[in-house]
Amino acid sequence: MTAAPTKPNVDAILDRSEQLAVLPHVVHRVLEITASEETLASNLAQTISIDPGFSMRMLKLANSAAFGMPRTVTSTQQAIMFLGFKAIRSLALTVGVYEVFIGKSDRESIRRRTWWRQSLDTAVCARQLAKAGVKVSLDDAYTCGLLHLIGKVLLDRYGSKDYAAVDLLVSKGYSDQISEGYVYGCDHCEVAAGAAERWNLPPSLKGGLRYLTVPEPTDPNGTLRACTIVASKMALLAKGGIEPESVGCPEWALERLQMPGVSMSSLAALGRQAISEAELRI
Repeated sequence: MTAAPTKPNVDAILDRSEQLAVLPHVVHRVLEITASEETLASNLAQTISIDPGFSMRMLKLANSAAFGMPRTVTSTQQAIMFLGFKAIRSLALTVGVYEVFIGKSDRESIRRRTWWRQSLDTAVCARQLAKAGVKVSLDDAYTCGLLHLIGKVLLDRYGSKDYAAVDLLVSKGYSDQISEGYVYGCDHCEVAAGAAERWNLPPSLKGGLRYLTVPEPTDPNGTLRACTIVASKMALLAKGGIEPESVGCPEWALERLQMPGVSMSSLAALGRQAISEAELRI
């Protein structure tokens, strides 16, 4: 399948984004873990997997042509096995800047940290759906959920306008996609998919990151896309304070996951359970 061409606006934003940043405590923890030769790869993967920026950088590195991998890498666990601790430690040192998640104002910082929390919760919910029988791999489900808002971070950090303009339109009832398109000429899904294309990430992730667009029935990545959008709704409801039935899931997504007619209350409960269990492990 030929990749869809990116919009000029997407290319301009990606040209300005030399690297994604990471949360400082994640960098420090990675450096601490990799300093010991007795560290288990699973411990390192657990630390890295809670951070979208670092995960994306590591997947990009593992899938780069320089490493000549015989197959694409879709999870942090696989990337660690391919790259080794020394490469991961070096990566942590070189991308230790976390400006993407820290704004020039308190408002920007709060917004970006909220996206990070939503990304992590969505990843956990997506993995739970995969465990429950949705036909996508656990690794792909988690990774796509973790990275699904990366486009928002890039728009906010490298776009030509203040993301507050998008928030204003959303407050008036417009969708994220429409609001971002009006302000930036592209939306966060297009930016995320464009970044995935540039960074040579697997086709499954490139397709899954377009989670707000209805896939063709024959699209092999349609199920991952459906898993991502349903998981994002679950994560939203899990925060509490929202009536479950006021947050609807697209019918196409529920049908693609073979969950037609499932109540939002049931999805909310499943999401809260998954997030609660994940927090106990982190």
